[in-house]
Amino acid sequence: MDGHKSVAGAIKDYLARERISREQFAFKTKLGKSTVDKLLTGLFSDKTLSVVEKHTGLALRPLLGEAGGETKPIAPPTPADRPSIAVLPFTNMNGEPEKDFLADGITEDLITGLARLSWLFVIARHSTFVYKGRGADLRQVGRELGVRYVLEGSIRVAGERVRITGQLVEAETGKHIWGAKYDRVLQDLFAVQDDITERVVAAVEPHLYAEEWFRAASHQPGSVDAWGLVVRAIAMISKVERRRNEEAQRLLRDAIAAEPSYARAHALMGWAKWWAAHCYWSAEKREGSLSAGRREGFLEAAAHAQEALSLDPADPWARMVAGHCFSTVGQHDRALGELRAALALNPSFALGHMAYGWALLRAGSFEQAIAESGQALSLSPIDSFSGFYTSIHGLALLGARRFAEALPFLRSSVAAFAEHVGHYNSLISCCGHLGLFEEAKEYIAIRNKIGPPVGLRVLRENLANFAHRDTFLAGLEKAGVPE
Repeated sequence: MDGHKSVAGAIKDYLARERISREQFAFKTKLGKSTVDKLLTGLFSDKTLSVVEKHTGLALRPLLGEAGGETKPIAPPTPADRPSIAVLPFTNMNGEPEKDFLADGITEDLITGLARLSWLFVIARHSTFVYKGRGADLRQVGRELGVRYVLEGSIRVAGERVRITGQLVEAETGKHIWGAKYDRVLQDLFAVQDDITERVVAAVEPHLYAEEWFRAASHQPGSVDAWGLVVRAIAMISKVERRRNEEAQRLLRDAIAAEPSYARAHALMGWAKWWAAHCYWSAEKREGSLSAGRREGFLEAAAHAQEALSLDPADPWARMVAGHCFSTVGQHDRALGELRAALALNPSFALGHMAYGWALLRAGSFEQAIAESGQALSLSPIDSFSGFYTSIHGLALLGARRFAEALPFLRSSVAAFAEHVGHYNSLISCCGHLGLFEEAKEYIAIRNKIGPPVGLRVLRENLANFAHRDTFLAGLEKAGVPE
């Protein structure tokens, strides 16, 4: 009977993670409400169990088998339609039972952290802990649990230090996707667990997106679903290039047409339109002044963000894009509220930390902006969004008048994305404050070949609602930028 209780517990975890009621679960599985009520108390038939596994991707049979119950053979669950992952119990390399709590705690925290990614189906701990101490083949685990990806790892404690390793594997092929190790001092156990969980989830998420992009790209264009279109669009937007931005918007229009209520598609469309307006790509296509076209682009971005929020208030991308749009027009309190909500939904959201740092900078909270943009860099040291992580961190340091510290970050942002005039503007201002006038002249010449000549009047207008404006413009003026 213990196995039946474990099955009931796994299904209850599933309902909580998916945020669905018993009635919704009964409708989804086509089981009657009375059958679901019995199921949640541990009373069910093999046929009922098979139906639940088919609709949820949960592996419930191992829970019965471990308890010694007799069951008829049940077909392995089919992989979920959306990306799916199982976090296997981390191995305690010390072999001392009293250290198991640390390995189990890390595993449970990672399951919870990954479950915050609403686009990712995460197998409940009741199903994955069946494999504790078994050393199962990861491809077999993938088949038994019906998942695309498996995350496994280990811990080793030596005195006051702990080493935690993790690796992400594609279940079907056994291909190694990502791996890392983290060394920490065990002064505060819970702080260590929180830090490692945040870093692992932040590192794993972009790799999962990349793998899903490859999967979607391998399909015929007409057979790609809305999720596949969104994944491909994310890859396009992250490069911050005009041609790729236009392609991303095309993919997102197709995704919205296929699934109008898809909040993430609307949120990403808002993000794409914001960057097109920010870089003046959309403004050039409209009649009238560049500034008028730019404002129209920002309004379109905000409209898509609000649509995404109305469809799914719990989507961190929707919150992030909405907050970023509020920040752009100087509504700092609303911006900071939305961005804090985005990070509450997904604390490992590196891009969300960067957007929050940007908004804090504009609102005048320079030291907080430095901390948040620094956190974005720490969580995502490689996936730097075309130099914008280093650019915003450098700009926050500049706003705080820490010019010497800002300089290497602003130089790095130009190296990462040499075709964006905004990166050059910040670097020129910093050089002006530091008296690096010859270097500033070189950057002005390069920058003016990329876009319209830089002038203080336009930037004064663009930065009118931002707290760092005067410091920014003062540096440009010292560098010789004309009115």
